Amino acid sequence: MRAHNILKSIVDKETLLALSGGTSPDYSKMIVDPADILPGAICVVDERYGKPFHVDSNELLLKNAGVIDYCQRKGIDFYKILEGKGIEATAEDYNQLMSELFVKFPKKVGVMGIGSNLHTAGIFPYSAAAKAPHYVVSEEVEDKFPLRVTLTLRALGEFQTFVILAFGEEKREAVKIMLDENENDMQACPAIFYRKCFAKSFLITDINLKYSSSDSEKLP
Repeated sequence: MRAHNILKSIVDKETLLALSGGTSPDYSKMIVDPADILPGAICVVDERYGKPFHVDSNELLLKNAGVIDYCQRKGIDFYKILEGKGIEATAEDYNQLMSELFVKFPKKVGVMGIGSNLHTAGIFPYSAAAKAPHYVVSEEVEDKFPLRVTLTLRALGEFQTFVILAFGEEKREAVKIMLDENENDMQACPAIFYRKCFAKSFLITDINLKYSSSDSEKLP
């Protein structure tokens, strides 16, 4: 699996590995089954707010994929977002935690997805997360799962490498806009961040566009 190979080449004990949810990542194949991705810690990129491990949570997705058990077996610290507190307190606690983790780990790697509306993590068009000065915010967005706690674009600016997963024809236009050098409004299209930031970004997609392939490409 291409994503696994990329992670294997860049992740080590000095790495904070941030994982997103959604339908694109297959963490059992990417991390759990190969059993050779060994970061210093794993954290969650964003979460649909609710009780810990609620049915629609990204943390339940990671648990069901075996990531949490894998971390326990390998002695890797795993940091989750939902702890049963109110949404604002949850965001404040995770913001403090991320501030500490960004200092502790010199390398930061994110496995990210993009939505058909160009959102990434819980950073939606014109949302607080697209412009907030904090690392983590809570907010209500226009989505099937409106209440979110998420890393912000400022937080993503701390990362050196991203592996971006985008599968399905419904994301064709989003990938096209993300790669279009004439599109530069990150408030309207947060995923444009990956093209404009200083981090190295690898795109893995099944969408056949001029600048993408079924393997991995360095974004322009």
